[in-house]
Amino acid sequence: MNGRLARRYAKALLDLARSEGTALESGSELSRVVTAFEEPRLRPLCLSPALERSIRVKNTKQVTAALGLSKMVSNLIALLAERDRLALLPEVSRWYEALLDDELGRVRITIWSATPLGASQKNEIIEVARRLTKRREVLAVAEVDADLLGGVVLDANGTIYDGSLKTQLTRLSKEMAEGGA
Repeated sequence: MNGRLARRYAKALLDLARSEGTALESGSELSRVVTAFEEPRLRPLCLSPALERSIRVKNTKQVTAALGLSKMVSNLIALLAERDRLALLPEVSRWYEALLDDELGRVRITIWSATPLGASQKNEIIEVARRLTKRREVLAVAEVDADLLGGVVLDANGTIYDGSLKTQLTRLSKEMAEGGA
């Protein structure tokens, strides 16, 4: 239920932002406010049921004002706070990002490699991801995981493409143990 509710809030915000031509900016603001509410000292002031709702709403509005958010995003945050749904905010942000990415024909990928990738290697993997996902734009994050030993693992919207040496060795070891090699 919460996922559907978060999606509805995200879709409503995207519809409004699109009509005002601020879809990208609104997504950025949403990400900023999610990060702010993850701050351990701030979180209880806006989310703790031990505080009265009116105090949580007031604190939330002060945070959005301090962040300099647009009226549209500030209103969404205030609405979530007033309805005791501020805990949905990270999920609303993820849905917003996913809906916007889909609308813009882009995909977000994570690339894990055993060592840091050079620019040409990263660009080559991005091009492969573009062909695999059939998306115009690829937003990539590269991370190092020394356990991979070599090769890369690519996550594109939850689909994993594993070309790591670790997986290849594991597969070979399994085949040898089964007598298939």
